[in-house]
Amino acid sequence: MAEQHFSTALSQWTNTYTGLVKSDFNECGVRYDDAEKACAMNAMTTIYALMKDSGKDMKTFDGNSIRQAVGQAASLRLNATAYPSECFFQIRKKQTPDGEWAPIVEMGIMGAGNDAILRNFGVGVAEVLPAWIVHEGDDFEYPTFNGLEITPPKWTPKAWGGKVVRVCYPVKMQDGKVQYLIAEREGVKINLIAHIRNNLLNETFGICENRYKATKQEKEQIKQAKQQVMDVVTSCATVDDILACPEARPYISMAWLDSTESMIERKMRNNAIRNFPKDYNTMAKRSIIQTDDVYKANQAEIEANANSEELTVEGEVVEEAPFQ
Repeated sequence: MAEQHFSTALSQWTNTYTGLVKSDFNECGVRYDDAEKACAMNAMTTIYALMKDSGKDMKTFDGNSIRQAVGQAASLRLNATAYPSECFFQIRKKQTPDGEWAPIVEMGIMGAGNDAILRNFGVGVAEVLPAWIVHEGDDFEYPTFNGLEITPPKWTPKAWGGKVVRVCYPVKMQDGKVQYLIAEREGVKINLIAHIRNNLLNETFGICENRYKATKQEKEQIKQAKQQVMDVVTSCATVDDILACPEARPYISMAWLDSTESMIERKMRNNAIRNFPKDYNTMAKRSIIQTDDVYKANQAEIEANANSEELTVEGEVVEEAPFQ
């Protein structure tokens, strides 16, 4: 009976949110095909299971965050139940202007999801070959160029573990040529700094109860304290230095600290394909922007400081922190 109730409840929630996502597609003038519908349904199944496993009630969550997460998976054509994983969902908390924390659902892109995005939206892409995951101690030679001629890179795996220092995507193009998309470990510094900056948004350093109730003087004190932290963080030479930095660690989520190499690899894979030209529709373009670390941190900071000089009461902003 419990299993039947689970299936019935899941069907009801799935029908509700896939219907809302379909409306979003229609409003953007984007065709909602069977593949996108399947991705939306798989996303909803995964989110519902996450709720049940966490002992949470769907009714207590911000419906807009669920709608956005399902829409992101559908528009980017990411299958939440694929293996290897293309996307994942996590429960986070959002602070409201009254200082309360409300649970929301957030989607993230896994390594195979980056492959899928490049395969589905990359301009002129015929095939995305498995990424080379280069570890510290491996032999690697960068590609060289002679006019339009390219000498391919060379990789000899030796370490089979340890620190991931770079990712290289061989991509077959429709004209028969092969491009190599490479991202380095130190490029992840930008992602980690943005992550820390975002997690600092609600920090008050004990100066006041929460930032919404801060006076002008308290806001200035908080701003200076945040800047001191960021000055230390940005002065770190490497991503590993940031991860080990005592001033930074309180504002780094456990996903980074507990699964460091997995997180760094995930960010490198994303960075490798980020600047490759893609042909996104309106829905997919909005979704890829919403999942970008640097954009989210910058946008949250812009919104947090919007009209702060002219108005004493700030507008509602979405801030997120790891769910505890």
